[in-house]
Amino acid sequence: MLRVNGTDRPVTDAWIGESLLYVLRERLGLAGAKDGCSQGECGACNVQVDGRLVASCLVPAVTAAGSEVRTVEGLAQDGRPSDVQRALARCGAVQCGFCVPGMAMTVHDLLEGNPAPTELETRQALCGNLCRCSGYRGVVDAVQEVVAEREAHAAEDDADDEPATPRIPHQAGPGAGGVNPSAFGVTEPDGEPHDQPYGTDGGQA
Repeated sequence: MLRVNGTDRPVTDAWIGESLLYVLRERLGLAGAKDGCSQGECGACNVQVDGRLVASCLVPAVTAAGSEVRTVEGLAQDGRPSDVQRALARCGAVQCGFCVPGMAMTVHDLLEGNPAPTELETRQALCGNLCRCSGYRGVVDAVQEVVAEREAHAAEDDADDEPATPRIPHQAGPGAGGVNPSAFGVTEPDGEPHDQPYGTDGGQA
């Protein structure tokens, strides 16, 4: 049994030597992760296991039992591609499409740990993802675009959360009918408590 993208998925007929990548693709039909090198060098098979980015071709599937696995299919929110996936498409980072699922996983992992990476930090994070056709400029631009979008949304949320006008508790003044000033320690000039309530005109009733 594997927990993948928030759902428990039974795995049958697997043998102990099968990689997590093989099980995801061949046993569970999740073909997003790609087998580019089978040596953990290209990044095309990247997934997250318990929040950690791994090359699934190097992970024995049996060791992932009981862990939370997230694949590129799990990045979508309510059936809509994530902001990272949309930015990758807008910025021209998707060419043949073979390496981009691993790129998307790497970028998600990067932004979860560093919400505002510099271009150098982005390039360092992507150094394990090999691309033969689209290059990396579009991916770097996509990361910067996502960061800008998230910061703009955060600023809008902060503006919507303006503090409410402080509520001033009602305080009965001398003109409030039925208020006995003696209850508040108010006394007549001779020192005796005032035992008559004030009227609505501010005088004695």
